[in-house]
Amino acid sequence: MVRNRVLGYIFGILFSAAMVSGYQLETYDHLTLTSVSGILVFIGLSIVIGTLAPFGWKFLDSRLYIKDDVKKTSKSGNFVARISSYFDEAADKKYWLTIWIILILLQIPVILAEYPGFFCYDAQDELNQVLTRNFSTHHPLVHVLLLGGNIAFVHKLTGSWNAGICFHLTVQMLFMTGVFAYALTYLRSSITVKLEDNNKTVYKGKKIIRVISVLFFGMFPTIVMYTLCSTKDGLFSTFLLLLVIELMKLLKDTENFFKFKRHIFLLIISAMMMSLLRHNGFYAYIVFIPFGLFALRKYFKKVLILFIIPVILSVVIESGLTAFLNADSSEHQEMITVSIMQLARTWRYSPEDFSEEDKEVLLSFLSERALGTYEIRAADYMKSFFNNAEYDVNSSAYWKLWAKMMVSHPMTYLNAWFLTCYPYWYPFAVINPYRGHQMPHFTYEDSSYFEYEVEPPGERQTLAFGFIDKLYYKMSLTPFQQTTPVVSLLFSMGFYFWVWMYFAFYTLTRRKLIVCLPLMPVFLTWLTLMLGPVSLIRYMLILWYITPLMPVFFRHLIMMEKGNGDNNEQRS
Repeated sequence: MVRNRVLGYIFGILFSAAMVSGYQLETYDHLTLTSVSGILVFIGLSIVIGTLAPFGWKFLDSRLYIKDDVKKTSKSGNFVARISSYFDEAADKKYWLTIWIILILLQIPVILAEYPGFFCYDAQDELNQVLTRNFSTHHPLVHVLLLGGNIAFVHKLTGSWNAGICFHLTVQMLFMTGVFAYALTYLRSSITVKLEDNNKTVYKGKKIIRVISVLFFGMFPTIVMYTLCSTKDGLFSTFLLLLVIELMKLLKDTENFFKFKRHIFLLIISAMMMSLLRHNGFYAYIVFIPFGLFALRKYFKKVLILFIIPVILSVVIESGLTAFLNADSSEHQEMITVSIMQLARTWRYSPEDFSEEDKEVLLSFLSERALGTYEIRAADYMKSFFNNAEYDVNSSAYWKLWAKMMVSHPMTYLNAWFLTCYPYWYPFAVINPYRGHQMPHFTYEDSSYFEYEVEPPGERQTLAFGFIDKLYYKMSLTPFQQTTPVVSLLFSMGFYFWVWMYFAFYTLTRRKLIVCLPLMPVFLTWLTLMLGPVSLIRYMLILWYITPLMPVFFRHLIMMEKGNGDNNEQRS
């Protein structure tokens, strides 16, 4: 089909642009748009990928089409059985509990190897806010209170900071594995089918998919690292996963969705917590709402109320906590990170292009000491030195200088921007923005894949399974799994991004892009990270979390093409 060929070449162009630009940024630390070899590779790769992509979609067509009525043979003779999604609420609850216990058991060896858990990524700062009662909205207050409250409470009871950290991370692990089990239960009920006649009922499903998915959630290092890590990002992605599942249910059978209070509650709480745990999560959800309303316009009023409630709750809770705790909310740098990096890079490579007046304006926001800390892949130091007080009274001067420099240094601006975000789209990037950064117990050198750290007042104690501790250390601070062919893709944000993009294009070939509606909050979150300070795995954990649900998306695509929903999906 002409449509498929056109979509194939569009996908090929986008993919090739990501590969070529990502390679240049990874290898040379800047784009070389005029490179003849780069242009030739881009053209050639676009043609190859654009030509091959439709064949993959055709293969999926041949493998995924399922007839609604199929013939089966039993010992009693031939019979026609109707396929429907497996549904047994009692069995689902039993399955969820079984999987939850299995996932918990799979975490225990890592807890013993990494006791009290990974207390890192600003955890010390969050705890200190609670201990000193000096709060800031730099970190989400809900998470600050949760983390600091749990640790301080147990420390008061036991006198042990490690006990407090372990308690907090255990509670977090129980919740996250519970949601993972919920996702796996939904996977099972969606891909298991019921074959029945008057004499016999048979349940069929691809057990291997479910087994691999359980092991993926319970043992894959990238997931386990953050299940037992104090950063808010694990919880954020868990709530985002829960939101994706509930949106899938809402889209699949909207009428019946509103008959079940638990579905309504889970959607509201997941969207609310997603918004409270990360500021970019709030923005992503706000942008999602009009798209969701348009897709579900038949139920406009009900859906509008459903989608707006989390916004109201998150705003009320956040503003209420800010006022109650008298939290400092004067920081702006998180919102303008890209512009800070662009001005800093321009100063680093072209200081002579700043007039005395320009220099005076720049130094009023960023001192020479701050400008001297410019790092091409991380804005952490730069933003920490930003003068928020000056910005409050003179933001217009800042943006006037930014616009002036952009006109004369467009490539510098583009490089400064892309260097902080290209790992989100380039599958072969080695995550190492913090090279040279000193931590309490190590210095980043060849990899910043994960912050293998227990910040004070915690202290790591390997109680058992020392080989796990060594493995996690190696995966966190050395690039071995990121540079191992094929294996590296499983640890790459860019790889999972393009897998889901390929699926999205496939739904376009079937004229059923609406199937991807539940994924839109994920994509919008990804877009917000294009304006973030640094590329880290923790910001896009959701790409790993949603991967086991891909068979469910294919199932929904098939059902939607048949023109019917699965009205048996009237349960949790």
